[in-house]
Amino acid sequence: MPGDVSLLIKPVSADCNMRCTYCFYQRPGDPYRSEGRHVMNDLTVRTMIADYMQSAGRSAAFGWQGGEPLLAGLDFFEKVVEYQQKFGLSGQLVSNNLQTNGLLLNEEWARFFRKYNFFLGVSLDGPEKDHLPYRHALNKESSYRQTLQGIGTLKKYGVEFSILAVVNDVTVRKPRELYQFFLRKGLTSLQFIPCVEVDGATGALKDYSVGAAPYGDFLCTLFDAWYNNGRPLASIRLFENILAIYLGREAEICAFKDQCDSYVVIEYNGDVYPCDFFVEDSWRLGNLLVTPISELVNNQQAKAFHRGKAEQTSGCDTCAWNVICHCGCQHYRLAGGKNYLCEAYRAFFSYTEERFQRLKERLAQGHDG
Repeated sequence: MPGDVSLLIKPVSADCNMRCTYCFYQRPGDPYRSEGRHVMNDLTVRTMIADYMQSAGRSAAFGWQGGEPLLAGLDFFEKVVEYQQKFGLSGQLVSNNLQTNGLLLNEEWARFFRKYNFFLGVSLDGPEKDHLPYRHALNKESSYRQTLQGIGTLKKYGVEFSILAVVNDVTVRKPRELYQFFLRKGLTSLQFIPCVEVDGATGALKDYSVGAAPYGDFLCTLFDAWYNNGRPLASIRLFENILAIYLGREAEICAFKDQCDSYVVIEYNGDVYPCDFFVEDSWRLGNLLVTPISELVNNQQAKAFHRGKAEQTSGCDTCAWNVICHCGCQHYRLAGGKNYLCEAYRAFFSYTEERFQRLKERLAQGHDG
């Protein structure tokens, strides 16, 4: 297995108990879009885990996503753990991360996640007035209240989790308000994802997408609130990854690596793709029931996708900040190859450079915070 490749698994494909307006898994071009229910069968689960763990090396990292992965059921994940224990190598480190909207979380799920040390990401876009406009539960109840109830259950049982907030055309104007909201709720492990979606028919950005300049302002203001005189009160994944780069370490988020080879996506039927933004027929690498994962992650199609990160026309080769973002995420490239968020990141990197340097020096001197 080349490098430290992790798996991002969609056990129920795009099936979900919500219909979020901005969900890119609900695109008309999704190869698995159908009315029927999708659930990964036992042969696929067993083959995937056995194959991956035998070739993963010292660490085997499983990410569970959807749609809503909890729709697969608790029995499904109990079988997952059973197979991980059966096929794991001696001394191998195993991690399970699961992204959920939180609606199905209850005490039974929480006990399971605590017992087996799952780390959860919970989707929450902010206060109720900002969370509800684009996030709709199929049961017609408030997705905001259901998500907060699920978060409360995770806290009760000591399950580790972080918050994932999608930054859209509304919340991009409220960085400080969002940050203070999360702190008041005691939610201090945060990830902010910009919404950038293109209409496949017209090529225009969807109305709920962020503008590049407003997103740059969002990041700068969020950093102002987070920095707190060099003693942040919360963990923000993007900021901590940039700080790691200042410290001479490799970024953990794939968007800031020099190649797109950190993980592969496993669909419910065993089909494999290089990225969850690119679950498209043209980027299908193969199927793990036919070809071992260790071969699929390094086939010619995968290599072409990996190289694509550096093939762009946005002037990255002469940009002083390319040492941080390495041309950025391929998903954000529009017509002509230019990264749509380039303007935002350049403004942000310039605005925060001095304070990142201070944080670097503080850590180098052995101070916390």
